[in-house]
Amino acid sequence: MDTQHALVRASLSSGKALRLARISDPATRRAHIVPMDHSVTVGPLGPVDHTERMVSVLAGTGINAVVLHRGRINRVPVDAFTSIGLIVHLSAGTSMSLDTDAKVLVSGVEAAVRSGADAVSIHVNIGSQSERQQLADFAAVARECDVLGVPLLAMMYARGPQQNASSSANTLAHLAAIATDLGADMIKLDYAGSPSAMQSVVASTPVPVYVAGGATVSDDAAIALGAEVMSSGVAGLSFGRNVFDATNPVRVATALARIVHKRIADSDRVAALA
Repeated sequence: MDTQHALVRASLSSGKALRLARISDPATRRAHIVPMDHSVTVGPLGPVDHTERMVSVLAGTGINAVVLHRGRINRVPVDAFTSIGLIVHLSAGTSMSLDTDAKVLVSGVEAAVRSGADAVSIHVNIGSQSERQQLADFAAVARECDVLGVPLLAMMYARGPQQNASSSANTLAHLAAIATDLGADMIKLDYAGSPSAMQSVVASTPVPVYVAGGATVSDDAAIALGAEVMSSGVAGLSFGRNVFDATNPVRVATALARIVHKRIADSDRVAALA
């Protein structure tokens, strides 16, 4: 029985590893992910064909994956996913809600896999009125991910009535610890404000950390921010609006992808694989 369990665990591990290799560099786990799940929260991101056009355009820039809700995937040409990975977002909440920090599950891991997902993501607001339910949902999704061998990206935020230091290094490290302990394979966090502060967060968790882009800035400022963030030792970027709302999305996405992966030399690969 022990041997059988060991084989099952190895198989699940292999499934996650294979899928992670499709959405990040297999040796270093570095990735540039572009989330485009905002439309549930704030409404349309552009014209009717915005997602279709944007994903197709971004597919040639060197980014690793996009984040979409399950229904939106049907609007994107299949060939767009031959060069980038797909992360299906399972959480939802709207800006029209009485509780804008609330998030509920609107899909499951199995349904995401049927849609072609390489990974799934959830959004968790720690400090919100519904924190307890969001943590329970996190645990349920993590269990399903383990059963199906699907990587889990946890988007962790400190949002609620008493969250006044949501981007402090201590708070971000706590968010990363929660995500690690509950079973995340990748963690998305806000930026701590400086490379040294962010480096202390990265040093606190064994799970790869990817940093959100935050408020929309100019194209040049977004590229500069990406370079600053990557100097802190994070595994990558998760810039959404600063890519798809950029004046020149192709230029910004290409530049950020190069920044994320430019430090991957042969010595890095050997060390990562050792």
